[in-house]
Amino acid sequence: MSEKKRKRRMTLPKKREDIEKVVEEVAERHSHGHEHEHEHHHHHHHGDVDELLTVIELLLDSTNATVKVLDSKVKQQANEIATIYRVLAKIVEACMSSDEESKRSKLLEALKILGASIPAGAESPN
Repeated sequence: MSEKKRKRRMTLPKKREDIEKVVEEVAERHSHGHEHEHEHHHHHHHGDVDELLTVIELLLDSTNATVKVLDSKVKQQANEIATIYRVLAKIVEACMSSDEESKRSKLLEALKILGASIPAGAESPN
């Protein structure tokens, strides 16, 4: 397939009724006419199928790329959520501690967890 043909965008019908209408139109065109016209439509139909397959391939590639990006984001967010739970656990432990030194120790542990989750080279808000 030529590079120009690969980049062509085509809108595919999304509703079931629209797809059925397209199928009916193709069937009507395919069944009408003389033998010569039948061969012409048959050849034209293969061109349509090739174009449709190209569009489907492009959409599939695009969908796969989107899935990879989303999968990466989900993993990153899962790690961030786990960090939040670890920090909250330390804060709860600090709140439940009876002495000030233990509270301070648990809060410092929470800060350490947060510090480890900040990427190197990130600027501080100050």
